[in-house]
This record gives sequence, C-alpha cells and structure tokens, in this order.
Amino acid sequence: MEKIKLNDEIIEQIKDFEWGNLTIKQSAIIEKLILNEELNRRYKDYGLCRECKQPKAGHYYNNYWCQSCNSKHFQEDFKNWTSGNHEVDKFIQSLQIKSNDCSEVLEWIEYDKLEKVEYLAKGGFGITYKAIWKDGYILDWNLENNQWERSKKSSKTYENYPVVLKCLHNSQDITAEFLREIESHIKIESIFVIRCHGITKDPTSNNFMMVMEYAENGNLRQHLNNSFNSMKWREKLDILRRIANGLYDIHNQGLIHHDFHCGNILNHNNNYTYITDLGLCRSTNIKSSQDEYKKVYGVLPYVAPEVLRGKEYTQESDIYGFGIIAYEVCTGLSPYHDIAHEVSLAINICRGLRPKSNYKIPQVILNIIKQCWDADPLKRPKANKLHNLLYNLYYSSNHEINNQIEQADEINEKLTTTSSLYTGIILSYTINSQAIYTSRLLDFKNLPEPKNDDEEEEYSGIYIV
Repeated sequence: MEKIKLNDEIIEQIKDFEWGNLTIKQSAIIEKLILNEELNRRYKDYGLCRECKQPKAGHYYNNYWCQSCNSKHFQEDFKNWTSGNHEVDKFIQSLQIKSNDCSEVLEWIEYDKLEKVEYLAKGGFGITYKAIWKDGYILDWNLENNQWERSKKSSKTYENYPVVLKCLHNSQDITAEFLREIESHIKIESIFVIRCHGITKDPTSNNFMMVMEYAENGNLRQHLNNSFNSMKWREKLDILRRIANGLYDIHNQGLIHHDFHCGNILNHNNNYTYITDLGLCRSTNIKSSQDEYKKVYGVLPYVAPEVLRGKEYTQESDIYGFGIIAYEVCTGLSPYHDIAHEVSLAINICRGLRPKSNYKIPQVILNIIKQCWDADPLKRPKANKLHNLLYNLYYSSNHEINNQIEQADEINEKLTTTSSLYTGIILSYTINSQAIYTSRLLDFKNLPEPKNDDEEEEYSGIYIV
C-alpha cells in the first residue's frame, strides 16, 4: 500500500513556514491543508524533510531525522559491508531501516576502525575493553555531502571518541542472548540506559563484541570508592533519581532487568548515571522455561529473597536490588563486604537481614530504602513512584528534609573523625575474600520463607544459621 504524501501544491504553500514557530495564520493554513491526522502530527512535531519535502517520520529526540529517507540511505549501503554472519547482518539491517532516531541506529563497525584497545574488567558473563572509535557514531544524513554525518559527543565532545567493547564468553558463534541484549538497549528509549552503538568482531579470537558508550568514572562501585568521601547528599540523591528513572524506563517497556547491582550501573562526568548489562533482561510476559526457572543468576546481596527461594524474577525483584544499591550509595559501603557470600548469608537475607552501617542516612531517604527491600514484593514501590519520590526529594526545599540532612551530616562528621574508612581521599576497607560481586549461579536449597526482621538488629557480620 502506497504511503499517503503531501502533494506539490501543498508543499509549495508551506515550505517557507518555520514549523516550530508558526503564526496563528500559518497554523490555520496547516489545519486546512494537511487533513491527514498522521501527516499533520508529523509536520507539527518535526517539520518538513529537506530531502523528500514530506513531514519527517522522526523522533522527538532528534528533529532532524527523517525515518523514510534515512531508511533508504541505510538500504543503499547494505552492499558495502558484512559481518560475515548472515544472522548478524539481518539483525543490524532490520534495526537500521526501523530507526526513528540516531540513538536507535546500530552499525557494523570494522575492528580496524577501533584503536588503543585495552583491557578494563572481567564480569560474570564476559570481558570489557576500552577503545577509541575513530569515526564516531551516525548523527544524521548530510544532504550536501551525500554521506552520513557523524558525532563524537557524549556528555561532552571528544576529539577521540572512547567506547567500551563488551565481549561475551565464547561468542564466536553468535547467540540469541547476545542479540537480545543489544535489542534491549535499542528498545529502551532512555537517556539513563547506556547506549549500544554497534557490533564488531575481534579478528584474533573471532569473538563478537558490543560497542557501547564509555563512562569515564567506571561502574558505580568504582565511583563510590573514589568519590564518596567528597560527596554531598544532593549528589547522592541525583545518582539515585537517575537510576530510578532508568529503571522506570525499563519497566515501562514491560521488561525486567534481572541482574540489578552496582557493577551494572555506570557513572560518567557531570554525574550522568546509566544502567547497563541488559543480557538477562526479559519481558514480564515471557515465562522462564522449566530449566531456567530453577536457575538463579546474580550478585547475592542484591537478589531478592523470593528469587533466592526459586520464585520468578519480577519487576519487584529489581526494586529490591535498587534498595540495596540505594543503601550502598548512601553509606559508601558494599553490602555485606566483610563476610562470605554463601548459603548462610542467603538464609539470613530470607530471615530479614539487611545491610547496616553506622553512617547516618536521613530518615526520609531510609524510609524509601526500607520500602524497596521489604520481604513482601507487593509492598515495594513501583518504579514510577520511586522515581517521583526521589525526583521530588532532589528538587525539594522542604525545611524538614533539610533538617534531616543537616542532622545526618553532623553525626557523620563525628564518625569521619574517628573512622579511617571515611578520612582519606578514597574509601578504604577490607573485603572478605569470599565476598563475590560478579554475577554467578546461585544454587541454594531449602531457604526459609522470606520475612522482615522486625527487631532490625545491628548487622555485625556474624550469623547463626
């Protein structure tokens, strides 16, 4: 079926209008001439494309993008590249022709376009590297030069655009999981979820790699270690509201993160905070297979007690993980850092144990954290409510909230003078050799029914099983 278009006569009458600043008379002309509801909306939102002269089928993030024209340019370029894998080629091509914005574009990136590749870290499912992408990512089609215009801007503009290469273990043969993670990054339209630019392949190992946006401060755990002692409460709230916003954007797409912990949150300059590692991300409508149902993957301190007992992951399970992350941001300490992450910890988490610290948290923030890690999933707040609570706190000038922050600062100031943990430039504390903060299979049997610890006894690191 042929698409409905504006005819030449209509285009001639409106071509000189400033679509984003229409006069009352011009608005009336638009309503009279563009009767098709979809074309009318597109013109008001995006204006006319300089190339096809039709209302752009773009996206509100990028008013310059014309989906129909750029789809054509992508298709014309298909013959000029290949990953060497038919499934990967089709996957990239399908996303390119559907992209409504530069943030939705996925590219095949030849490995020789990447320079200064260096090892970053090893996680539960793969290895990450840092590299320089010489070209930068596609921004839009340059009509004058008849080629893609590229950008090297993230939260700031780089001369040499840094990226992260994520290599999944044994990814020589592309897997559905690998492509599903990439698709999740594209599907979730959020400035709080790290961006995936494309796919490349290491010619030495033949492993496929995701090419992703780079965050200068590393993961949130690294950022807290390096900067916590100089952080103010406003900065901590800013981090938490950004994480909550990203989690809301994930949940709003009907998805569950499944592996929500500080290692999967990144911090960039200007406190830009992103959620990453969507490899286990699943739709709420998709039930796990019988084998999957029995397997629990994650970082033990962040996994909700009902999941430890074998129940399905839910969005409420993500909220529990947020509660642990929030406590970590507020106190600076990794949860249960001084004990082994083994069955005794899993048992006590189900019995109501939660992280404890002498570091004072304003009560209004602590109340939100406790709601998130409630043993009853139905009592945990939804992500949109969580985001609204933290957003309002961040921008609040409420006298009571400010008083709580001042009181917490006074108590913590005394603590910092007596504890070597908080006196240096960076946090300095010992982590138990069996405290594991990378995702792994958690296989615990016969755990007790989850409950809250009403007495909220001080966590000492000593457990009676």
